[in-house]
Amino acid sequence: MVYALRDECDTMATASGYRNELEREFGKQLFAHVNRHRAFENSDSLRLQTEESALKMQYRKLMAKDSRDEEALYQVFRKLIETRCELADSLGYDSYIELGYRLEGKQDYGTNEIADFRRHIQKYITPAVAEIKAKKMNFRHPPAVPANSRELISAISAMFKDLSYETGTYFEEMMQKELYDLESRENKRGNLFTCCMLPHAKLPFVIGNNTGDGMETGYAVHEFGHGFAFYTAARKQPLWEFHRSSPTVNETHSKTMEHFMFPYLELFVGEYQKEYKRNHLMQQLENLAYRCAIDEFEHVMYDRALSRVQLCELWADISRKYIPWNRIPPEDIRQGKCWPRQTHIVERPFYYVQYDIAQISTYEFYLKMKNNYEQAWSDYMRLCGAGGSKSYSELLEIAHLSNPFAGSTLENICQPIVEELYSLL
Repeated sequence: MVYALRDECDTMATASGYRNELEREFGKQLFAHVNRHRAFENSDSLRLQTEESALKMQYRKLMAKDSRDEEALYQVFRKLIETRCELADSLGYDSYIELGYRLEGKQDYGTNEIADFRRHIQKYITPAVAEIKAKKMNFRHPPAVPANSRELISAISAMFKDLSYETGTYFEEMMQKELYDLESRENKRGNLFTCCMLPHAKLPFVIGNNTGDGMETGYAVHEFGHGFAFYTAARKQPLWEFHRSSPTVNETHSKTMEHFMFPYLELFVGEYQKEYKRNHLMQQLENLAYRCAIDEFEHVMYDRALSRVQLCELWADISRKYIPWNRIPPEDIRQGKCWPRQTHIVERPFYYVQYDIAQISTYEFYLKMKNNYEQAWSDYMRLCGAGGSKSYSELLEIAHLSNPFAGSTLENICQPIVEELYSLL
């Protein structure tokens, strides 16, 4: 019902004779949101979307089984790809890749920019991570200082209150209204850290599964960073659509908060601050390469029909290029057992690489913190306050951030990060 009402409002706004006035009042990004919602308007699209949802559910159930039926998984996966390609064709798109980019709101960059981005990651990040991997170091996770979720909330509260008046006010309200659940308990999904938005209250709700792992404290701060960005935009932007931005910008909010956490690490991991920073930087650099591998896999699999073994051969070839430390046994390739099971491929195609794009802006914020902390925080607050009211490129300008796709930006930003990681080994 809510979606139907939204679609009706979108239709009325698009057909309105006051479109120019609406754009002057709310900005051109308003109709970018409307156009994204209307991307599925077609008599066949509802049937195909329903089929897509059913296939995703079927895939989840197969993945949840202790003993996985590889052929059954492949058949559902193959049917899902076919359904999405049919959906794109019914809506007049040249390929599902084009539709997928539209659905993810990728307005300011396309497949060429993403392909260049992947090449830069392969050139500058993969060799550095491979060299560190070859050292066979133990990146054991440090223990957390907070003994339970109550103490973890107390540590995050101390950090947020000291960080700024705005973050202190935000976290005080979160605690007063108990808008979090970090307790680890039976039947609660493991490795769960997420942030849900409550639009009617203009407040987030953070869910976690705290187990006492020191690195998990950063995951919790990450989600409270998502919540702070939403909380801030919801108090500055007049429209719900502008309370959140694109996934790339949303992840920049939360990932950057992880780096604002660094001066407060004693609260979270005590004497293991060096180990935490080392693990954090290593994990993020490794993820840059892995996500690019997943993204290239997605682009190819929607471009041609592949058998189960061919999917595995494709993943093995891409893995050797981006993540050579990921050794795939030849027998697994022959038996069709090694194509990636990354959730994002099934749930939200072409979403995953946006974490990587966000990571470059996050690193730039981190470098700013070292040189001019006050300016970094000021830029960060502007980015949070703008929400989704501007396009991606406009939001970069607001926050004084470089375009991750431009020239030598990626190399210039990542090089000092790699150097810092080496200094921590």
